[in-house]
Amino acid sequence: MGGKNKIRRQINKKAILLAHFGTSYPVALSALGNIKEEVQEQFPGIETRICFTSNRIRTIWASRRRKPESWLAKGVPEEIMYAQSLLGAIGNLQDQNYRTVIVQPTHIYHGEQYEDLQSCIRALQSIRTIKKAWAPFDKIVLSRPTLGTYGIEHDYVEDIDEVVQALETDVIRAKASGASLVYMGHGNDFFSSGAFFETQKAMRAFYPDSSIYIGMVEGYPGIDEILQALEKDSIKHVLLKPFMITAGDHAHNDMNNPEPDSWKSRIESLGIQVDVAMEGLGANGAFAGIFAKRIQQTAEDHGIDLHPAEKMMVSKQEEKNGEWK
Repeated sequence: MGGKNKIRRQINKKAILLAHFGTSYPVALSALGNIKEEVQEQFPGIETRICFTSNRIRTIWASRRRKPESWLAKGVPEEIMYAQSLLGAIGNLQDQNYRTVIVQPTHIYHGEQYEDLQSCIRALQSIRTIKKAWAPFDKIVLSRPTLGTYGIEHDYVEDIDEVVQALETDVIRAKASGASLVYMGHGNDFFSSGAFFETQKAMRAFYPDSSIYIGMVEGYPGIDEILQALEKDSIKHVLLKPFMITAGDHAHNDMNNPEPDSWKSRIESLGIQVDVAMEGLGANGAFAGIFAKRIQQTAEDHGIDLHPAEKMMVSKQEEKNGEWK
């Protein structure tokens, strides 16, 4: 027998998923916590969770879960201890009726990690069910990385300018000790690191009285090019800091390490004094706030209301004052 299907509706809760590369260093976790706190403060009624996109980092934490008590006793948050992959975290959200999800990457630029994120989200967006009511998601969308990405909706140059202004405290710190500011970014061997070069150019223009350099662990310019620039400019003193969300593995092993091939040692080999700031950019409140702004913009782009409680309170107040009909 044929018949008309009844209209069915699913519960549709909203969530924000912060997609971190991740870190295995407990001392670096505060930067990730700072970002989450900033986002939760801006969107108090929205579920906010995290995931780690790095397979290597997740493998390290998986091995530590064999004896989680010792790590939890050291102050490692449980959500870090059991951090999932992007697809694992999204699957859990979907199982719990979070069918509107904004994925906010905390990757610095549009490189390999962000490209992989795009691929996963596009695949999930492409799912079509016979009955629309049973689609796994109402909306699942990907926001922009820190330095922006290509497209006409949001000018990546403006995204870079926001980052430049958020880094004012680093510039002030370096200037106070008469040092040049040298950042060590991650970069990528498979994607252009031009966004970092544009950021360096923007920082020098915004802070014309400061000497600023941005180099890459992978890609161009690397430490060799940074050393050439420092020597050419007769730099005598630098503040060395990671241009990364956390001061994790690369900061400890590539940047601040007594071995002769570290950035600190190689810069010192030129007779330059080196001060090291072992702080990830995520620990900077102004920088962390950029992600909340990205999330709000992405929500508006896709017609997602992340402040329903505030609007309800306004409506009730207007009704109470006789201004609402």
